[in-house]
Amino acid sequence: MTTNMALLQEAMEKVRSGDAEVIVDFDSLPRIDASVVDALEELASLAGDRSCRVLLRAVNADVYRVLKQLKLSERFGFLNG
Repeated sequence: MTTNMALLQEAMEKVRSGDAEVIVDFDSLPRIDASVVDALEELASLAGDRSCRVLLRAVNADVYRVLKQLKLSERFGFLNG
């Protein structure tokens, strides 16, 4: 999961630097754990504070289902493949 956490940290840095839109590729993320959920919550809050749009690309159905249950799906945009 360190690679996934590194991607999320990179996305947070882009938001902090003032990017208007950030895309995070979930292609290599078959499932999420609590640390990824925490990082996504932090990313969503940071993006909301900075009026930045965060798009998640290639989210599989299982990960999307978890995001939906945690009400995180409404805080992100989604892109296919």
